[in-house]
Amino acid sequence: MGDLAGEVEEAPVALDVLTRLEDARADWDDLFARAPASAYQSYDFCNVWMETLGRAQGLAPMIVVARASGGRAVALLPLAFGRVGPLGVARFIGGRESNLNCGLIARDAALGDMRLLLRRAARAAPQSVDLFLLRNQPRSCAGAANPLALPGSSPSPSSAHATALPARAADLDARLTGDARKKLRKKKTRLETLGAVVFEHVATGHRARDIVKTLLAQKAERLRGVDASFERTDMRDFVLRLVETGALEAHALTLDGRIIAAYAGLPHERGFSAMLNSFDSEEEIARSSPGDLLLHALMRDLVARGFTRFDLGVGEGRYKNAVCDETIALVDTIVPASPLGVVAAPLFVAATRAKRQIKQTPWMFRRAVRLRGAFGRVRPPSRS
Repeated sequence: MGDLAGEVEEAPVALDVLTRLEDARADWDDLFARAPASAYQSYDFCNVWMETLGRAQGLAPMIVVARASGGRAVALLPLAFGRVGPLGVARFIGGRESNLNCGLIARDAALGDMRLLLRRAARAAPQSVDLFLLRNQPRSCAGAANPLALPGSSPSPSSAHATALPARAADLDARLTGDARKKLRKKKTRLETLGAVVFEHVATGHRARDIVKTLLAQKAERLRGVDASFERTDMRDFVLRLVETGALEAHALTLDGRIIAAYAGLPHERGFSAMLNSFDSEEEIARSSPGDLLLHALMRDLVARGFTRFDLGVGEGRYKNAVCDETIALVDTIVPASPLGVVAAPLFVAATRAKRQIKQTPWMFRRAVRLRGAFGRVRPPSRS
């Protein structure tokens, strides 16, 4: 982490720190089209999140734009500013809802020392920034090294899960063992005895809204007493507005027209990030694993549409390991920007390490769920 003493000022780029997303829109669209990024760095995702969940959390935009000598933007950091006790903290826009965080940084950008750049941004910001808390960052994004995953960063509490998609659905099916394919066919056949089974992909308009509303209701029901976030108006507004912008795709499995499983995700270039999923918890339906059936149908649809990359986001889950062969190690980067931040930074590092130990130790995680679940404050191992 380092302290603030003895730093040599470097200014290879000019910095703007903007407090409105719309003021950065042109640079944002330019960089999102050419810089390594995930779907979670899109303007629409960040804008909707800030206007719903970010606003509810009392956060304000802090968009850092770095420009080369010719004036063209070479980097944009989509940050939000808020307070943690006496500390002013800058973090990535997206919060818990963003699974893969990075800046929009051109591959040829010459930014110099990233710690110094962040501290320059802190001095230029209208808010009093004590600390940068940059969580859930991959060390590389779209094949390029992530400059913000600085040396000394701590491993994030959980990893992300992803896989490359083949060119043909037959090759996707071949990844499953014969026993796994047999079990899926058996589950689908069992479900078909209850009614007509239909898979819906890339729903639009009112149908997309209906699917997402059902997804939110199913999530709220399944997590009642454990995680109340899906019962909140701000979460509902966030997800539904993403659908309205076209940023979020909706997929469903229906039984006689009734939505019994749903997936919602973010496409970007030829990659797809599954953000939320749900299933009907009625015993007779749940025993046929409608979520698993829809997941495999979704992946087949993505292959048919030419997608080459699929991720299931951050968190632990048996179903993730069943279809994803890549574990993406994530890091949390903490950079102090004031004397108060220097004092507080080790506490944030310690908290990250403790949370990781709990999540990576099954008996500790089960005990934490029981203890915190009694107060309705626990976050489940995976949001998707």
